[in-house]
Amino acid sequence: MADKLGELLARPVVFATDCVGEPAERTVAALAPGQIAVLENLRFHKGEEKNDPEFARRLAALGDLFVNDAFSAAHRAHASTDAIARLLPAYAGRC
Repeated sequence: MADKLGELLARPVVFATDCVGEPAERTVAALAPGQIAVLENLRFHKGEEKNDPEFARRLAALGDLFVNDAFSAAHRAHASTDAIARLLPAYAGRC
């Protein structure tokens, strides 16, 4: 996914092997302004579907704002669609 996105954007996109923890934190910390990172799928974490506030906090620590561009999943009370929106400035993506 990161490679294909990089092709489409004509710029490098880095990939982190997890969406939280050391791999994600290291990848995000190494980004220069304007660089893009793709993090591993968060559905692998039990905290996602449980709408776990701690998991959402760990996700939110990696970003500055939240854009929900997953309209088909917006109704789900999961950490990546509900809890994180309470921790960061949140916006709706394009429909």
